[in-house]
Amino acid sequence: MRITPDKMYKLDGKICFICGKYLLNNTHADLAYVPVHTGESIRAKPDKYYIFECPNCNMMAHKRCWYDVGEKRVRGGFLNLFTKGWKLSCPNCGHVIAPLRENRTDWAKGYQIPGHPDEDLYELQTGDVVAYKAGSLFGKVGAAINGFFKAVGLGSLSSSETSAVTRAANRIGKTIKDVAERVFRLEIPTEKRSEIKQLRCQNCGASLPMPGRFEEAVVCEHCGTAHLLPT
Repeated sequence: MRITPDKMYKLDGKICFICGKYLLNNTHADLAYVPVHTGESIRAKPDKYYIFECPNCNMMAHKRCWYDVGEKRVRGGFLNLFTKGWKLSCPNCGHVIAPLRENRTDWAKGYQIPGHPDEDLYELQTGDVVAYKAGSLFGKVGAAINGFFKAVGLGSLSSSETSAVTRAANRIGKTIKDVAERVFRLEIPTEKRSEIKQLRCQNCGASLPMPGRFEEAVVCEHCGTAHLLPT
């Protein structure tokens, strides 16, 4: 299932539980290849990569991470010198996704997760991801939300705003690297700030910790979304 830019915010800030990197980040090695019966290596076009969710614990990871880490060579025979086959299990919960099988398709030959073909996975086209990160959807200039919040790109913040977000992330045990790409700026007069009694995350709806009088930002503990406040 292709994740289009307008739905990509649902993955923004989420981490691959295997490699620890953002799901919206990828390397050249993550790019998918097409299964070809002739044995050729043909990369899928447009460039794309996939996210697979464990059917048991619902943890998500890059498909390439499942290939590199989840797939285990099973050995047997004298002194375990011989390969009996391959088995795919979830590194988090141990759920067996694909039982022992004799061979494993090489990545560049169009590897598919057994029983879960690419069309059943979350598909991310790199062009869509770049557009989302660049802010073509939400805009670094911002998009009005509920008349009070404006969504802006993390990369568009000033140095002082970035520092405020960093401090807010540190207060909940996170770093700036854990903060989601989309940031919400509360646009109300400074004198109205004292009237705020509670705040909710504009991304996931969770309650936000009320910031101190001189704190300029607050970060959601659940999804890592930052919110800038008037000072």
